[in-house]
Amino acid sequence: MSIRESIAEAFKDVPYPGDDQIALHECAECRQIREDFRGQTPQGLTEAVLERCFDSLPLISPAAFHYFVPAYMFHALDHPDSVVALFACLSLGQSGIDGFYLERFRLFNSQQREATIAFLEFFKSYERENDDPDVRERLEKQNKFDVSINLWKGLP
Repeated sequence: MSIRESIAEAFKDVPYPGDDQIALHECAECRQIREDFRGQTPQGLTEAVLERCFDSLPLISPAAFHYFVPAYMFHALDHPDSVVALFACLSLGQSGIDGFYLERFRLFNSQQREATIAFLEFFKSYERENDDPDVRERLEKQNKFDVSINLWKGLP
């Protein structure tokens, strides 16, 4: 089974969070996120919305994160050098772990965690067009992914 198929299968039964549970705040950016995501499915979010909202995952509720993160993962797999891919990886633990992110990650069942690990492992080994061949930088990048992957493997 491909990574894409694993993600699709793992997240297929995640319920829509509800229109009032999409964004965390009442700021202009969160209002735009609500407008863009309202009534959508992960498969229905357009490339334009994902690219415009590339950095919006931290602004959506844990339930909306759980529901919509597959859209970001699919886009990242299709466009691995994109800013959407970078922010998807950051939002799945590469930017650091605290209670804010753990609240989100704990919503994932074991199958969803395994799909997320497969996604992160893909990006751990993926060589971006702009990757510097310097070994130290590559090892540092891989270490950040190792930390994220180990976090996902260790979630209760």
